[in-house]
Amino acid sequence: MKKILKKFTLLTLLLSSSGVFALQGLNVITITTDDPEGYLKWLTESQPVFQEAQGDDVLASGICSPVAGGANVNEHYVWNFAPSVSAMMSNPGFFTDKNVQRAIRKIASKREVTRRDLMFAIKSGEVGAVGTSVANYNLISSTDDVSGYASALTRMENAAASNGFDDISVSLYGSVASGDRAGTVMASVQAPTSSRLGAFFDQRDSVWMSEAMSEFNSIRTPVIDFMMTCTTLSVNN
Repeated sequence: MKKILKKFTLLTLLLSSSGVFALQGLNVITITTDDPEGYLKWLTESQPVFQEAQGDDVLASGICSPVAGGANVNEHYVWNFAPSVSAMMSNPGFFTDKNVQRAIRKIASKREVTRRDLMFAIKSGEVGAVGTSVANYNLISSTDDVSGYASALTRMENAAASNGFDDISVSLYGSVASGDRAGTVMASVQAPTSSRLGAFFDQRDSVWMSEAMSEFNSIRTPVIDFMMTCTTLSVNN
């Protein structure tokens, strides 16, 4: 199944399109809606318009919908990966594009934008082909040792792979501008399915997981967490 999904690593795109020293950007817009199915339909149908306006400033786009955690039960998280932070911030005219404005007017009364977060990749993750969905657990934390935290997450990822969970990936993102979460980092554990993510969490009391997580409490302080299903809606090939 993993091969069928044809996952690609965004870090590969980053290195090939933006130079070794670029920091991949992640833009997350949090919305609330009482009509999640209608919003997803609108967002999916609007991707060609958004891609045209964004051009090469966006690598991939999608949406994450909550399973547990978060601030509000009707939150959804619209995300865009950019090849660099500068690319992420280089298109201020996106929302003034006439076609984009026309598309947004169709949904404006059915959703509310509650926050915008700009982040950069410290440890890059993976994105599936258009239309594929994965399960994610995201934990936002404060830390004084970002590099140590990234190393600890890598060791946990390697330990998972050595214990039957080579389909689990772990990424880490730092805050560029996140309002009341300024200076935080977001760790993201990704699995191909919710049941597979659950199986990973079932290992929390195992010897290998306990050892892998033993240093986390001294490195980071949790702020808020999210359990989500995330779907890729477009990829800039």
